[in-house]
Amino acid sequence: MARLRVLGLAAVVVWLGSTSGPALADGLARFEKTLKPQFPAGSLTYKSSKSLGDDGFVLEDVVVTPPPSDPAKGDKPQPISIKTVTVEALDFDALEKQQPPLFAKVKFDGVTTGSSAGGFDLKQMAGIDTLSADFGVNYKLDADDKTFTLKRMELNLNGLAKLETSMEVDGVSADAAAKPDAAMADASLKTAKLTYDDHSLLSKAIPIAAAMQGSDPKALITMAINFLDAARMGQGEDAQKVIDSLVAFVEDYQKPKGPLKIALNPPDKVSNADLSNAKSADEMVKLLGIEVSYAGARSSTPAELPAEVKDKDKK
Repeated sequence: MARLRVLGLAAVVVWLGSTSGPALADGLARFEKTLKPQFPAGSLTYKSSKSLGDDGFVLEDVVVTPPPSDPAKGDKPQPISIKTVTVEALDFDALEKQQPPLFAKVKFDGVTTGSSAGGFDLKQMAGIDTLSADFGVNYKLDADDKTFTLKRMELNLNGLAKLETSMEVDGVSADAAAKPDAAMADASLKTAKLTYDDHSLLSKAIPIAAAMQGSDPKALITMAINFLDAARMGQGEDAQKVIDSLVAFVEDYQKPKGPLKIALNPPDKVSNADLSNAKSADEMVKLLGIEVSYAGARSSTPAELPAEVKDKDKK
């Protein structure tokens, strides 16, 4: 939690106050006056900085050092280096009131850590000396229209994989973070897109996951395909097409033939209750308007319905 808190503060590196006085004439001054003192001593350093007009700025060669996760066990701080932090917009009025920001446009470029991550020695298991990533998010919550728009969220694990997603959700109020249960009940999905472009992550991660389970990659992939085919059995053409595309991508995990793209375009508003009531792949595909595209084609033969199930359907 301490690590997340410090990283959260790192994302809040600009002060946007419409009522600020002359002493806070630009974004950099606002940051240094208001937010920098909130970081624990020595946990945030940077070599250079510059303003981006009145409401933004850039930090270069940043080092964030969260407290060790468990000092009692002798854990040492794990510094996180960030080449560039760019904040173009952030709802600091809300942050000043200790409320979730209604809008943000933030980018972290060149985030690097050592080969030890999540308690695993990535160097030993996957030959990864360091993890390098870029992360960006751009969203806005219109409190009057109760519409949440994630314009873009991007995570680029350099040399490993890239994930991009966007979505639009209706019925989201400004207090959604404080009342998540009510937010889930009232919200309805309008549209969403996800693109996953794998370069070498799966070829490294699948063997690691298999070894942790005392298995091997082939057995793990077979289990995943069997799970998907179980959902495919007895479904309509649209659902089968979606599942076959997913199976093809799983089969090609060592070297995918391009990105996996998933689009959700519900014909009607979809609530959390609607999703809970969906009992089959056909219902989910129809409800969410799911489309999956991938350049490859599955090589395995889809599992067939058991004979007793086929006979029952004929009656």
